[in-house]
Amino acid sequence: MLSANKGFRITAVLGLTVLALGILISFYYPPLPGTMSVGFSLSIIALEFTPSLSEASALFNGDNTLIHTYQFGHTLDMAYLVAYGLFLAFANLSGWYLQRRALSLIGIIAAGIASSADFAENLQLMQLTQALLGSGSAPDFWLLRLFVSTKFLMICVSMLCLLPMMWQQAWLGKTFCLATLLLAPSTILTLTGQFQFSNAMSGLILLAWICLLLWMIKVRNGIGDATLKIGRVSGEMS
Repeated sequence: MLSANKGFRITAVLGLTVLALGILISFYYPPLPGTMSVGFSLSIIALEFTPSLSEASALFNGDNTLIHTYQFGHTLDMAYLVAYGLFLAFANLSGWYLQRRALSLIGIIAAGIASSADFAENLQLMQLTQALLGSGSAPDFWLLRLFVSTKFLMICVSMLCLLPMMWQQAWLGKTFCLATLLLAPSTILTLTGQFQFSNAMSGLILLAWICLLLWMIKVRNGIGDATLKIGRVSGEMS
């Protein structure tokens, strides 16, 4: 039967997988030569929020090699979305076994929705790159925006559900909590069209995930048992 400690070990392995896949995918989402909309600095984020085929085409500036590169990146992202979905889900599941908070169950559901929305988003992005290559019709950009927004919103929700557990875990936990609390307004502002906050949103997700991964590795290596006990007692008292 899964316990909190086993969950932490599984989460640590998943986190390392997320990190490895993230580094690999970054090579297939290089900077694009075209002019991005105001507020974006990451090409893949600009592509995800692109509102039309003409703007997407302007990002690539007619470079078919880059379009093929991004198309393969979307394929790799199918593995990445599974990995980070499981990473967040198992982190919340471990929190459930540790503290028995209903928030943990919400976090698991939110992680699943985020991965599902990302899967649907990737299908739209693959259709987009095919259209840019002249091999198909453009996707529904309203649906693309919906899937992208759902993905980021649910990632944020899943991370917020980890706050009661992580707040008790020394500086790594508190850094995770601070990054996640700042992520919430950054995500909302980005999704409402204030794209200058998209860089903060992406950076805060990365920072929080690294802190979560490092803490999971720390617990997996047998450090911080006293902290876990405090968390367990706190959960029982509540």
